[in-house]
Amino acid sequence: MSHRAGKVDVFPKVRNYLALAIISGLLSACGGNSGDDEKTPLSQPKNKVPSVSAGPDQTVKEMSDIVLNGSGSDSDGTISAYSWTQTAGTRGFIQNSGSATTSFRAPAVVTDEQLTLQLTVTDNEGAISSDSMVVTVITSTPEEAALALELAMKNIGYLSGSVNLPPVPDDSKAIATVAGVDSNRNGTRDDLENIAYQAMNLQPGMNIDTYNQMISILNMIQPPSAPVENSINELAIYCAYQPVPDNVKRKLPLRFLYSIVLDTQARKHAFYSSLTPSARNLGAEACE
Repeated sequence: MSHRAGKVDVFPKVRNYLALAIISGLLSACGGNSGDDEKTPLSQPKNKVPSVSAGPDQTVKEMSDIVLNGSGSDSDGTISAYSWTQTAGTRGFIQNSGSATTSFRAPAVVTDEQLTLQLTVTDNEGAISSDSMVVTVITSTPEEAALALELAMKNIGYLSGSVNLPPVPDDSKAIATVAGVDSNRNGTRDDLENIAYQAMNLQPGMNIDTYNQMISILNMIQPPSAPVENSINELAIYCAYQPVPDNVKRKLPLRFLYSIVLDTQARKHAFYSSLTPSARNLGAEACE
């Protein structure tokens, strides 16, 4: 007896399983069969550090000023702060350390010296960057040092800004003649101007009116180059001196003013030859 093998319909079932598996995989990848709409959160971009430049290296004379031209930028934000500091060398003076552009006064140095200045910037998220520059400080010649001191003194004291700094007197020429040297042609000897300015400039409450008053008294004592009879009046000098503030009188007594004006025999001779005869015992009542 023969048997025919029966036909088993396996293929349609396999096909159905494969179709279901493929569809299930696609739905899982798309999130379609879970109904879950949540998305993976995006990571925040990392803050980038700012860029900074302290500017080029510079060379300067001691006790002189230079301009510091720093800069900063931030590609993903803004610069919120600048800070200049000196990190090496003899200490100088930074005018405004919190500004990108500012000035720096070099210190006095014994020999040429290199200083290091650093600019640090901070961005709006707190990131910082720094850059440094080198300042080479050159020593001054004696002549340059004297000029720097003169300029510095012009900006110090109660008379600065209202009185021009007197010329530096030439000691050898100052006593060569009765008239002395008046290089700025203002009617007063250079040496007398210097003494008055130095004595009065740092006196509290000093002003240009009191200074001019003192210069006027010195000019009243100064004799003419050739004696002129009765051209100098001691009473007028004494009375002109009385309103001078007490602190100036202590610094510049009247007898001292006579001594600095009449500092040579020639000047004394010209003075007494030009003097108006008057009572020797001068008093405040004589000025009334």
